[in-house]
Parts: sequence; C-alpha cells; structure tokens
Amino acid sequence: MSQARFSIGIDLGTTSSVMAYQPLQGGSGSEVFPVVQWLSRAHVGESSTLPSFLYLPEAALLPQYAGKGAGKDSWIIGHLARAQATQSPGRVVHSAKSWLCHHAADRTAPFLPFASEEIGHQEKISPLRALALILNYFSGVWNDRFAASGDDFSFENQSITITVPASFDAVAQRLTLMAAREAGFPKGVRLIEEPQAAFYRWLERHPTQEALWSGLPGERQQECCVLVVDIGGGTSDFSLFALERQPGKPPSIRRVAVSEHILLGGDNIDLAIAHQLQPRLVGDEGQLTGQQWDNLVARCRDLKEKALAVEGPLDEFFSLSISGRGSSLLASAMSARMTRGEIHQILLDGFFPECTRDALPETHRGAFKEWGLPYAADSAMTRHLAAFLNGQPRVDAVLFNGGSLIPQFLRSRLLQHIAHWQEGGQPLSLENPEPDLAVALGAARYGRILHAKEHRIEGGAPRAIFMEVHRKGEKNEKKSGPPSLVCILPRGAKSGERFDMTDLPLSLHINRPVRFQSHYALRGGKMTAGSLVDWNEKEFHPLTALETIVQLDETTANRFGKTIPVTISAEQNELGLLQVVLHSQHPDLKQFWPLEFNLRPHEGGAANRGIKQSKSAEVTAQPNVAPEALALARERIKQMFSQPQGKRDKLTATRLTKNLEEILARPKGEWNWVVVRGFWEVLAGCFPNRSLSIDHEETWLILAGFFLRPGFGAVMDETRMDHLWRFRENGSAFPGKRIRLQEYILWRRLAGGLDRQRQERLFSPELHALRTAKSPSPELIRLSGALERLGHDIKTELIDLFIERAEALLKSKQYADPYVNALGLLLNRTPLHAGPEVVVSPDKVEQAFGAFSSFDWSGPQGMEMTALFLQAARVVDNRSLDLSGSLRKKIASKLEKSGVSSLKVSRLLEFYPVVRADQVSLYGESLPPGLLIEEGA
Repeated sequence: MSQARFSIGIDLGTTSSVMAYQPLQGGSGSEVFPVVQWLSRAHVGESSTLPSFLYLPEAALLPQYAGKGAGKDSWIIGHLARAQATQSPGRVVHSAKSWLCHHAADRTAPFLPFASEEIGHQEKISPLRALALILNYFSGVWNDRFAASGDDFSFENQSITITVPASFDAVAQRLTLMAAREAGFPKGVRLIEEPQAAFYRWLERHPTQEALWSGLPGERQQECCVLVVDIGGGTSDFSLFALERQPGKPPSIRRVAVSEHILLGGDNIDLAIAHQLQPRLVGDEGQLTGQQWDNLVARCRDLKEKALAVEGPLDEFFSLSISGRGSSLLASAMSARMTRGEIHQILLDGFFPECTRDALPETHRGAFKEWGLPYAADSAMTRHLAAFLNGQPRVDAVLFNGGSLIPQFLRSRLLQHIAHWQEGGQPLSLENPEPDLAVALGAARYGRILHAKEHRIEGGAPRAIFMEVHRKGEKNEKKSGPPSLVCILPRGAKSGERFDMTDLPLSLHINRPVRFQSHYALRGGKMTAGSLVDWNEKEFHPLTALETIVQLDETTANRFGKTIPVTISAEQNELGLLQVVLHSQHPDLKQFWPLEFNLRPHEGGAANRGIKQSKSAEVTAQPNVAPEALALARERIKQMFSQPQGKRDKLTATRLTKNLEEILARPKGEWNWVVVRGFWEVLAGCFPNRSLSIDHEETWLILAGFFLRPGFGAVMDETRMDHLWRFRENGSAFPGKRIRLQEYILWRRLAGGLDRQRQERLFSPELHALRTAKSPSPELIRLSGALERLGHDIKTELIDLFIERAEALLKSKQYADPYVNALGLLLNRTPLHAGPEVVVSPDKVEQAFGAFSSFDWSGPQGMEMTALFLQAARVVDNRSLDLSGSLRKKIASKLEKSGVSSLKVSRLLEFYPVVRADQVSLYGESLPPGLLIEEGA
C-alpha cells in the first residue's frame, strides 16, 4: 500500500456535507475540496458544499445526467438534488443521517424516500445506502481530480476522518463506519466528534501561543472554558472544553462534557414554518397531502435561508407557491407569504425562548414519533443548553458552529442567556467565519495532528459505560430492587486504553439464556473502572442489549456447574467503538468471549427492537417446570416421533400436547418460553422421522409453529429460524393439500421472524395461485397478510385483489373473513413486526373504505371489518402515513354506529403514542443478567 499524502476530513451532515484536506507533510493548512456536481439541470460546476440530498431522475431523463456529476445507481447528489426537493419531493432522499439514531426502524432496509409513491419500492434505498452513496461520491470526485497523479494520490490510500455528532451512540457510530465500508473506504477510517472538529479548526487558525490566548478572554486566567454550540440541519450538539496554561508549552486542552443526543436543528425550523403557512394555503380546516406537505417543507427551507441570509427589514415579505390538486399547475397553484419578522418570532419563541438556568427540556415519555423521525420532544434549544450547562464550570467563551447559527441575532440571544444563567459576565464569542465548513476543515487538521503525533485534545470517552450485574444474595423469585451496575469504561477513557477489572468477584452464567444490558451516563466523572453503583432512571440510560447463551459442551459444563469465574476487559478503540471481552478465570478453562451487539432492531430478540426496559422485572428465564418432568417430556417427544404409524395410537399434535401437559402438570398456556424453545430443540432432532407418515409430518409442522411462535423475541431465535429455514429447503415428505395447509399456518405463525428476502422467497411461488385460483386456501390468504415485509408492489397488488374479492363475496352474502383479516394486516398503520418503511399509502385505505362502507359492520360478523379499520385508520402522527382528517372522521362514525367503543375509536381522531409492549422479552419475561457478583462486593 502506498504512503498516504493527505489527511482528508469529511463532514457527513444531515443537510449538507463537506470534504476538506491537508497535506501530511509541509506547512500547508487545511483546505476545502471543491466538489464537482450538477448545480442545475443544465450546469455542472464546483461547490464547496455537497448538499446531502439524493435525486433519482425519471428514466427518460437519466441519459442527460450520465457520466460527469452523477453518483452510483443513477442517483444525483448535491445541489440539483436539493433543488428537486421542491419539484419532485417523492424522488429525493434527505435527512438520511437522522435515521441512524432511529432505533425503531431498520436502518439497512430500503425505504427512502420515505413513504414516496413516485418511485418503485425496488428503487428505494436504505439510510445506510444513502450515506454510502454520498461518501462514495466524495471518493469519486477526489479520484477524478488526481487520476493522473499516481496511486499514492488515490483516495483509498489517504488518511480519512469522518465526523459524527458527539451525541451519536455506539450503534449510530458503527452504522457510519458500515456506510464507509460500503462506499469502498479503506479500513483505517476514523471518527471524530463534530464539535471537537470545529474547535480543532479554530485552534488551527490560532497556531501560536500568542494568537491563541489573544483570541480568548482573561489574559491572566490559568484556565479558560470554551463552549462549542453546534446546531446544524438535523442535530444540536454541545461540548465543553477546558484550556489550561502551561509555561513554555502549548496549553493543555481537555473535553469536559458532551450533550445528550438531540435530534433538533434546521429541519425542525423548516417544519415549524410549514405548520404556520399551511392554514394560509388551504384554510384552517384544510390539510395538504403528503406530497404537497413535502413540497411545502422543501420550499420553507429555501424561504428560511433567503430571509435569514442577510439582516433586513422585519416587515419584508417572502413568498412561496406549491402545486394544488388540479390538472393545471398554474390554475391550481397555491401561494402564501411570511415576513422576516414572523420567521424571527418562530425562532425566538419556539426554538430560543427565554428560560431560567435550572430549566429542563420537556420530556413527554413515549411521545416521540415511532413512525417518522424521533425528533426531540422539546424544540427549545435554550432549555436543552441550560440542562447541559447545569453543574458545569463557568463558560468564558463560546464557539458557534453550524448553518442554523449563521444569523447574528440567534448567537446574541444565546450569549445573553448564558450571561443571565451565570449572573453576569457575558462570554466572548469566538470568531468563526466558516460555520458550515469548519467541521470538515477541523477533521482534516485532526488527521494531520495524529500523523505528526502533535498535542491533541484530551477527552477520551464522552460517557461512562456500565454493565448490569446480578447480586448472588438476591432471591431470583422476588427481585424488585434496582439492578447493580459495574463501570467498565470510565468517562474520559483514552482511545486504546484498556481496563481490566480483575478485582471484582464476577461469575458468568453458562448454558442458559442470559441478557447483557449496558448503560451510559454523561456525568459520573468520578467513577473508575470496576466501580459498583445502583441503577437509577435519571442518571443511567440503556444501550442496546445483547441476549445470548455462553455455550460449553456438556462434559465441560458438568465439571464447572452453572457458572464460571470471569473478569471483564473493555476499551474504546481508535475508531471510537467499545470492545468488551469476558475472560475465563478458571484454571482448567482458558477461554474468552467478546460481546457484540445487534445493530438491526427487527432481526433479533425483543431487546434489540427498541422496547423499553422495565424498571424491575422478575427473573424467570429458568424452566417453570420440574427438571425431572421436563426430561420426561423431552423423551416423550422423541419416543412418539420414533414410532411408526399405528391405527390405534395415531400420532397427532393434540394427542402429543396432552401427553406433555400431563407429564408437566401444567396446561400448555403456562409453559414459559424456556420450556417451549427447549422442546423445539428436541423436535428439530426428530425432523427426519416426519417421513414415517403423513401424520408424523403434519404433527411436526403444527408443533414447530407452536414451539417457535412468533419467530422472534427469545434469545437465539434467529439461529432457530435459520435452522427451520434449512428444513424448508428439503421440501415436503408428503406433498399435497393437507401438508400445504399446515405449512401456510406454520409460516403465518412465524412470519415475524422472517426478513424481507425470506418472506418474498416464501411467497413468490404462491402469488400465481392467489391471482388465478377461484377459491384459494383461506390459510394462504391469511399468510399473505402476515408477511409484513413484502415489497410495496406486491402488497399493492394483493390489496387491490383482496378488496375486489371481499367486496364480491360480501355482496353475495358469502364468507369473506380471510380476505378482510389479511387486509387489516396489509393496511395496518402500525405493523406488528416491522418498522414504518413497510406501511402502504393512505390511498389504499380510502379505496378499502369506499368498497366496504355500505356493508353492515355490526355484530360478530363484522368483527374482522372493524378490526381492519381500527388498524388501518389509526393516527400515527406522520403526514405521509396518516389518512386525511375527513376520511378518518367518516370511518370513526361508521365504527361508532357499528358498536365499537369510543375509546378504541379515539385512536382514529387523535394521536396516541404507539405503545410497544412493556415486556423486554417473549411472553413478558425478562432474562437474568449474564454476570453475577458476590453479595457484599
């Protein structure tokens, strides 16, 4: 590999991205790399910024964009893409970075542009892919410029740093690095926090001691505290740095604190302006369509920037227009206007209001939108800042960064607030002439500092990380107190600094399902590695949990019992990622286990699906039956599947289940998941015996569905579903309707455990039968509804087909429940197993209501129909997914007249947060912590 010549810094922003570079040798400073891109439909040119927008042109327009200025996969990136957001919002991806911290969505699933109907589902891209395309575009324009300069100039051979918000959690950081790998970046890519990068740029502009201290307040102060306030298009970040004088040397600079993740920025201001303008466009009772709203928000972005670009009269008007619904664009255009003063008022009242120094942000628990971006519940940046500064050292100077803070009156407002909170003494505002470029320039400078081994900002880990442990003295059945936490990474830990916790009397559960739950704390600066503390809701925040089994072979496990002594080692590597390893301390077992956490919320246990952790939960992950009875029951399953078919002792699922209930002395509804999943392991071993008779195969399929339902939620379920899928590929031993029926029921029960590719592979062979059969199997119809991750094109076809057939059956007073049941799932606003990316257009719900509104929905015969519309018309507080207010009122009226309670109907008239089940694992049970600690430690 060639030696790197440049340090490259990339500010991968929510609304705009920038690339800067600095030679690794010589005295040249960092510079912005001008990015060649489409600036308009007719012009390719250079710009210092690359707007983080991606536009997919219509097929007929693709040839004119081919070649120069076009990204991969036909997506146009940059200024033209941003401009197209006001013309064709459904063909433009934006705010992809904001989705990285949305744990309710699968960030690797293709659903952007979100809720768009202008492009096919197969053309959509994931948030991860969108960021990878932007990063790949940067590498492409770099290589185009240096193509003739040799391999040592190629992008892949340079030292690369990507910036991320200081508040990004470990999952979002790891996803950023995954995007870099997908873009073809070299392995050594590193991350740096955006506020720290901005500060490095300020330091670069003050290279000497004299220049540095002359730019800071208090010439004789020994220490100076600098606050970096970085408010960009999607996020707000606050970081506090302390500079300490050192005679004859550069000052010691350390990061003191970073803020929580705040999804709040320019995008939210655009939305607020759009909400103010909507009544001026359509009246107080009117409402824009999803596409019109997206168009309005994009135009509000331009209006805001135009109004705030210069200081001018507050009564100056700024106008915008959007298209109406008519066929003539000119005839149906709607216009509205707003003064500069009104925009100022929106900013000052909604985003920068006055508040006291002890103010706290409003936190409406559970009120974050589950089916759109989870913006901060409180839009007041001043309250977020006050909460951050509470308990911190006095601020001497402030460095403002980010496009949202370009207006001088906003910077002045914040300085006044800080002075008021500090009871006088306004901080100095540090000069930053390039607030939209400083982060990339600082990242390039950081790479050069690392290469030259120069003095850098001390800070290390911005958060202390803790692992949950269970005290051995507690009674499992009655655990009710807060969990104990052990600090595994103290705040301020340096990159590459390893912490070995060898003095703690820890032991690890083996050969049983366990849960490793980690937490972080922004304060807790006095905690050292190995410190023990009790959890509390205010100070500690959960990170992604890991549910797994530390598996040892039976012979080894019998020698050691239920636990083995371990120590923990933890370190944050140079990329900023946490690495945790458990090490066996038993002299006869030299083994270690790295802990790795799932990044995909919809492909693992419930703990990885964004489900809120209970404050206290019973530890019930042991089998809830006697061990002797459980062993007999397992043997009974083996015995019955090994027997050939008998006329008297016919094998059926009902007979075998009753046998098991008698052995366990518990009805099957009381078996906990450890028992049920344990039976699956035995059943899987009986798979070859299904070929003994059709009864054996039918019973096997029925029990597999029961033992594995719903296909996710228990530790190791992903592995079990992989095992079952391999069985499917062997085919049926007794092909025919009887077995096919049970296969439909099996996969309907377990649909939540199948990813999109498997659902489509499962369903593809059945689509022809649904299209052509006069009376397809009711179970096949129900299965099609349960496959929530099917592509939008297939879903749309099924909805049209099922509406048509159900309407015909209802008109002739025939049984239509399977179709209505499936439609309820296909049209659902809040999918059971997937995220917002799978929800279909509200137009399809309107189509269904038009077909079924004339029928009687009352009584038992109407239960499926009322269930359909309670799911399909629920308000989820997302304009692209919600039905129009008038349609929801019509459906609500029909439901009330059909006898549905007003409580249920209220979900159609106003927003209630989507309450994910309070359980943290399958059947409401929690797993015990994987680590135990001796009582009294």
